[in-house]
Amino acid sequence: MKQPAALWKLRSRGLEEARQAVKRGNPESLHDLRVALRRIAATAAALRRKRIARRARAIARSLSRPRQLEVDRRLLARVGALGLLSPDAVTAIAARWEKQASRAARRLARATDGNRMQRLRRRLARLARKGSGNGIKRLAAARREAESHLARSLEGRDDRTLHRYRLAVKRARYLAEDLVALGLPEPTGAAREKALQETLGRWNDLQTFRRRLARGRREAQRRGTIGLAAELDHLLTVLEPVVDSARTAAVAASRHSARVVPMARELRSPA
Repeated sequence: MKQPAALWKLRSRGLEEARQAVKRGNPESLHDLRVALRRIAATAAALRRKRIARRARAIARSLSRPRQLEVDRRLLARVGALGLLSPDAVTAIAARWEKQASRAARRLARATDGNRMQRLRRRLARLARKGSGNGIKRLAAARREAESHLARSLEGRDDRTLHRYRLAVKRARYLAEDLVALGLPEPTGAAREKALQETLGRWNDLQTFRRRLARGRREAQRRGTIGLAAELDHLLTVLEPVVDSARTAAVAASRHSARVVPMARELRSPA
């Protein structure tokens, strides 16, 4: 069975690989960097390295908007390919989002090489050399606690609760991966949590995309761009049942998870 130092080394290597991928401009590098940071935060919180956990979470949060913009731009391209918006409307929206993307790129560059990231990297390197005690017991206890938050259905809950539940699923999965990395068997329910995370993620992507489009419609109305506002209004109407369906699927998946019953199927992302 491996020692905690091996886990810190794994997390340090994952972060460095994600950073380098960002610098190379790999398509999924932003997503991978945020996942690496979230994994570090989960591990650090379980092993009572609070400063590392806070730092990793802060950097990950700073990249939330850039990541969501990345997802929204892909969904916009999908909407255009399906003919739900005219080419002119897609071009107009994409041009406005391009300005936001430029700001997001600068934020990503700061996060990748900024002072917070450098301090985090140095701290992980030290832990990878010396490790920390009581790792497995603490990780197992944190995993049990994370699982306890998933033992309830999302039936009748609001969107904020769904969002918090989605984050809890991620944390439970990351802790399961930590235990496996240290040589323990995969915890019961880990595969089910992966499917649940994907279902919740699809709902989150769609409802956040719809929210950005709603802001675009209001902006078009203020500018007096009547045609674009009308197209966006129609698209929002079309998307409403799609978002509702994704939400219903997420709630159903949580109900099955609470009963410890495997999901019958997974939603496919339209992106």
